[in-house]
Amino acid sequence: MTVCRSPARRLARALPLCLPLFFACPSLHAAVVTMDNGDRLSGELKQLSNGTLVLQSGVLGEVKIPWNKIRSLVSDDPVRVQLNDGATVAGKLTLDADGRVAVQPPASEQTVSVARQDVSALNPPSVDDRFKYSGKIDLGGSSTSGNTEDDQLHTSGELIARSPENRYTLRWEVNEARSADIKTTANRRLLAQYDRFLDPKNYLFLNAKGERDEFADLNLRTSLGGGYGRQFIDTDLIKLSAEVGLNYVHEDYSNWPDRSFPSLGLGFKYEQKFFDQKLVFFNNLDLDQSLEESSDLLLHNRMGVRIPIANGLNLSTQFNVDYDGQPVAGKKSTDTALIFSVGYAF
Repeated sequence: MTVCRSPARRLARALPLCLPLFFACPSLHAAVVTMDNGDRLSGELKQLSNGTLVLQSGVLGEVKIPWNKIRSLVSDDPVRVQLNDGATVAGKLTLDADGRVAVQPPASEQTVSVARQDVSALNPPSVDDRFKYSGKIDLGGSSTSGNTEDDQLHTSGELIARSPENRYTLRWEVNEARSADIKTTANRRLLAQYDRFLDPKNYLFLNAKGERDEFADLNLRTSLGGGYGRQFIDTDLIKLSAEVGLNYVHEDYSNWPDRSFPSLGLGFKYEQKFFDQKLVFFNNLDLDQSLEESSDLLLHNRMGVRIPIANGLNLSTQFNVDYDGQPVAGKKSTDTALIFSVGYAF
């Protein structure tokens, strides 16, 4: 009796014998990792960060391996290697039993060899070093004519240029009002600040502030300072930061002796979106406490809500509180204002 063995049947019988060999041998364009205990793993080298190597194995899935527990490593694919000093080099990577990491760039370049402990990351996330710009401008006011002649104007805004390591901020505010052709409000504030980020959350800053208020007899108040800040949260829904620093404040008055003093500066900035981003609450606090007199305190607080309309336009209601612990004679310590405005954010 003749038995016909088809090619399909012969292939089916051979598969059980071939599969172990397939999984035991590393595929092309893969990395082979040998552990201290002699175990070997092969797969795609994903990344190394915080002392943990991530390997994508075709059999075991994603495997996390302590970097210091690897005896040797060979990668057929080019790998981006980041060193502790921030320098990067790309090429085929080899880690030998002596703890030396060799990176072979394209043929025209020389092999780079460093100690294992000098490597901070493999295939680190690409960083976009370009500046990103954002800002907002608010405009409010009113004009009444006839039996009553009143004009009011409010404008404020903020422009921010941000890269991973640097942030530049320019912020301003202007309030003007007249009643029966007599000026009743005239104040303005300006801030310029530079932040240098040490990491994604912590930064050092330098700033300069200027303020003028005719009805507080203040020709010009200037402040120069710097300090430390922390960006606790920076997402599309919530932004929260705080700052502490030292400032030098100088006050120039029209009918009162000028003053200068060092101060402890505190800052707080909070913004959160609610109701599917249809309502934005914000609160910005800026405080200067004199280091010479405890009663000499300057405080500016801006709190309110914005309601996005469309295409960057929004309606906002804002409550301002300005406090001067040592106003000139005949002037009050606290000024408040309730402001309605239309704004544009980008």
